[in-house]
Amino acid sequence: MFNRDFWSEIFMALRRNKLRTILTGFAISWGIFMLIILLSAGNGLKNGVNSNFADRINNTYTIWSSSTELPYKGHKSGRYIMLNNKDIQMLESMYQVEEVSPVLSRGGSLVFGDKSRSVNLEGVKPIFKNIEGIKVLEGRFINENDMKNKMKVVVIDKSSNDELLRVTGEDSMIGKTVYINGLSFKVIGVSKGMAFGDMGQCFAPYSTLQAIFNVNDYYQLTFTTKGLDSKEDNENFKVVLKKKLAALHEFSPEDKRGVWIDSHMLESMETMRIFNTINIFIWVIGIAMLISGVVGVSNIMRITVKERTNEIGIRKALGAKPRSILLSIVMESLVITTIFGYIGMICGIGVTELVNSILEASGGLGDGNGMSVFVDPTVDVRIMVLATLVLIISGVVAGFAPAWNSVKVKPIEAMNYR
Repeated sequence: MFNRDFWSEIFMALRRNKLRTILTGFAISWGIFMLIILLSAGNGLKNGVNSNFADRINNTYTIWSSSTELPYKGHKSGRYIMLNNKDIQMLESMYQVEEVSPVLSRGGSLVFGDKSRSVNLEGVKPIFKNIEGIKVLEGRFINENDMKNKMKVVVIDKSSNDELLRVTGEDSMIGKTVYINGLSFKVIGVSKGMAFGDMGQCFAPYSTLQAIFNVNDYYQLTFTTKGLDSKEDNENFKVVLKKKLAALHEFSPEDKRGVWIDSHMLESMETMRIFNTINIFIWVIGIAMLISGVVGVSNIMRITVKERTNEIGIRKALGAKPRSILLSIVMESLVITTIFGYIGMICGIGVTELVNSILEASGGLGDGNGMSVFVDPTVDVRIMVLATLVLIISGVVAGFAPAWNSVKVKPIEAMNYR
C-alpha cells in the first residue's frame, strides 16, 4: 500500500497546487509558532516575577501603621495608630505566629567621601531577609551576632553601591565606613533591587537602631506563621488579628484603615491566579489559531476532492478500492499538517531559545534596580510536541470528511462531474 507510487502520487498532487498548499501550510505553521511565542511570553513574565520572590517565605505577614477612618469610643477619626511592644507580645502569644521582626525606619543621607545619597535606613532582624526575599549580591546580611552586640553595620542596596563605586572609583564597598545621618556604619553587604526610585534602601541591626534612637514605636511589624496553608485559613487569621489589634489600640474592628495587614501567601495565591488566567487566555488564542489552520486543511482537501472527482470516478471504475482512495486523500492532509506543523514548532522553539540565550548573556530584562521582569521565556518541549501531534490528528480528521464523501460517490456520477 505505502509504496513509492503511493507517495509519488501524494506529493505530485501537492506540487500541482503549490500556492494553495503553501498558504494552507503557512496557516498551520503560524498557528503552532504563535502558540509557542505566546506561551513563552507568559512563562517569561511568570518566571520573572517568581525569581524576584523565590527566596521569600510565603507564610509571612506584614502589619503597617495607618490612621483610623471611623470614630470609636470617644476617639475621633483620623487618629494615627503606632505599633508598639504590646503588639509584639500579642503576636508572640498567638500559636500561629513563629517569629516577629519589628522594622525601625529612618530616612536620611548616606555619605561616603564627597558623595551623598538619600536612603531609607531600616533596622531589622536576620529573619527579615527571608521574609522579604532579599537577595545578597555581595558580602552578607545581618546575623545574630550583629544583633546581640548591637554592631554598627549596614547592608546597602545595589543602586547605591554602584553609584558610590562609579563616583569614588573604589573596587568594592564591602568593609568601607559610610555615614548615615552622621552615624558611622561598616558596609557588610550589598542587596539586590530594594531601592525606591532615587532613594536607596539600607538595612542595619534592629537592636542597634533601637539603642541609638531609643524608640519603641514601629511603623511596620513582619512575622512568620505556621499552620496557615489555605486561603480560608489566612483570611480567618487576618480577621482574628485585626480584632486583636483593634482591641489593643481602641479602634473599630470594622475600620478599613487603622492598620494594614498584608499576607504574602494570599498575595502569592492572587498572583498565581492572575497568571493562570493569562495562560488560559493565551491557550484560547493559540488553539483558535490552530483551529484556523485545521479549517484551512479541511477546505483545501474539499477543493482537492472536487478537482479530482473525475479521477476518483475513473479509479473506482477501474476497480480501485474505496479504502485506497480514502487513504490517499487522508494522507495528503497528514503530510501537510505534519511537515508544516513541524516547521512551525522548530521555528517557535528556535526563536524562544534565541531570546533566552540573549537574555542570559545580557543578564536578563530588569527594571534597573536588579529586579527581574522577564526570565527564561521558554516552553516545555513536551507541550509543544503534544500540541503538534494534536494538530496532526486534527488535520487527519479534517481531511477524512471530504475523503469519505468522495468514496461514496458512484463511479458514473464522478466521471460525469463538471
